[in-house]
Amino acid sequence: MKRVISLDSTGTLVKISNSVGYQYLRILESFFPGALSDRDRKILTHQFNKNFPLHYKDSMKQDPNFGYGSIGCYAWWKGLVRELYLSSNIDMKDYQFSYVFDDTYHQFRSAKCWEPFPETVPVLKDLKSRDIDVVVTSDFDQGLVNILHQHGLFDPRDPSKSLIKEVITSYEYGVAKPELLKLVKEKWDIEFHVGDSLGRDVSGAANVGVRPIFLDRKGGVSCDHISIDNLTGIIDHLD
Repeated sequence: MKRVISLDSTGTLVKISNSVGYQYLRILESFFPGALSDRDRKILTHQFNKNFPLHYKDSMKQDPNFGYGSIGCYAWWKGLVRELYLSSNIDMKDYQFSYVFDDTYHQFRSAKCWEPFPETVPVLKDLKSRDIDVVVTSDFDQGLVNILHQHGLFDPRDPSKSLIKEVITSYEYGVAKPELLKLVKEKWDIEFHVGDSLGRDVSGAANVGVRPIFLDRKGGVSCDHISIDNLTGIIDHLD
């Protein structure tokens, strides 16, 4: 039987380049060059980094799974970004916001705002050489496929030749972890799931009968399950 493991995406395989605040500011400034002082840039970057998680949480509570089955992904992100700008005291006309948001939306669904961790490609190549399939299980919208594709990690046209066999997102299936992990387990009979969230990845996997491996990149977090500090640790736990 083919061996299959599951990996989370954000914080596990890929990360935002620099920071969320940096990326939002970079895109905003491309529409209003020279409008901000160095002090303004520092303040806005800090505000974006601080406020984004709050608005993300509120939006996910109001319309779960990025608006799946309700307002849809584009409108979901548009509402979040509008609130992010308002809470950061950024005021612009509606037509200006529409242009800025549309570019923001598409850039965050591309390689421009994301980068793989240094060990991501070597570990995925190692797993493929061992004939182990990798399924990405992520609380993400459908833009994840494009991000991984542009970084050369996944080809939706020919997954058999990709480093990643399949990408499964909460937006696609309408459920988040742990329910999403349960669906993946039923389809693939995965050996274990690796992720950087104690709640969604570790407890979520354990609650549906999947062996969890906690990716603790910063170190120092107590966990009752196997912990590794980067993806190379996966190789040590292959039976």
